[in-house]
Amino acid sequence: MSETQASALRLAFATTSDPADVRKWSGSIHFLTRTLRRQDVDLEVIGPLLRRRLLLTKAVNRVRAMAVPGTFLPSERTEAMARRFARAIGTRFRAGQAQAVLSPGSIPVALLDAAIPHAFFTDATFTGLLHEYPELEGYDGGSVEEGHHLERAALQGSVRAFYTSRWAADSAVAHYGADPARIRVLPFGPNLDLLPTRDQVLRAVEQRPTERCELLFVGVTWERKGGPLALEVATLLNARGLPTRLTVVGCTPPGPLPDFVEVVPFIVKDTALGQRHLVRLMLHANFLIMPSLAECFGIVYAEASVMGLPSLARDTGGVADAVRDGVNGRLFPSDAVATDYADAVEALMRDPDAYRTLCADSRREHETRLNWPATARGIRDELVRALE
Repeated sequence: MSETQASALRLAFATTSDPADVRKWSGSIHFLTRTLRRQDVDLEVIGPLLRRRLLLTKAVNRVRAMAVPGTFLPSERTEAMARRFARAIGTRFRAGQAQAVLSPGSIPVALLDAAIPHAFFTDATFTGLLHEYPELEGYDGGSVEEGHHLERAALQGSVRAFYTSRWAADSAVAHYGADPARIRVLPFGPNLDLLPTRDQVLRAVEQRPTERCELLFVGVTWERKGGPLALEVATLLNARGLPTRLTVVGCTPPGPLPDFVEVVPFIVKDTALGQRHLVRLMLHANFLIMPSLAECFGIVYAEASVMGLPSLARDTGGVADAVRDGVNGRLFPSDAVATDYADAVEALMRDPDAYRTLCADSRREHETRLNWPATARGIRDELVRALE
């Protein structure tokens, strides 16, 4: 039997989103499904699951939140929705030829018939989300208990649980008693079609400025993504005599802003024009700075690595699997302050050889680890073994 025949796998991909929509889950569902197909996986999409009911539930929740400010009700993470998901998936699976079900999230498969082999791929456990994102404190006690029950059920019933970080995987074992033998860590890749070659990246690195510093911030939520700290770092570098520009992409910070800040409110990544714009900004910058207060992984770090662009990041959530300190950037403790970031930038800008090495290693992280083909192969191979 040939290697291709041995690795063939038929999967039902159960999702609440349309995999063709590159805007959903920051494009990860689109790139995952496309790459799985390129890895000799026969993929039957089941979805978008219960789209109308989900839209109705979200509308009802918004009305309730207006009536009772500060409260937050889940739209998907309920036993009623999980049962509906399970029925819909089970019916489609039995009518098809797939060997197993894969879902980008734990809830669609949480209550799925145990006789149907299933797995999920996600970036956080429910308890991880609760601890990482303060806005989820609005969940009432019943919703929290229900969420934990569904997460535990998903882990108990799945042949594999794929997480993007060790932080999430450890949480599954420690909080939900998951079997470590069924858990694997596989990162997100860059959600971009237009990826420069290694030679193009290394040429761009040689052309980056050394007499001044270009910092790039990419995020739609200024506060949560650490924008105020990024601005403080840029201000400090300028005060120290290193001319620094901070380019902000994806949001408009509260003003007034100093002259050294340039704002690009939004780049549409699902167009070739938008991707070229983002790629150009990343290739010409010295550092990506995104010291997020809360982050399950951070796809933009993987995208920066493609460009040989070192990241400056805060060690929170699953970021340590996206940015390895001294490999594809600098990972700072959660209590690090602007002077810590500025000191690291200055040290690297004063040592061009060390900076170029960090850039080359950042690109190598993409080539060896932070890419969709490697993750898709990992999922495929693990599921083939689990089904033997």
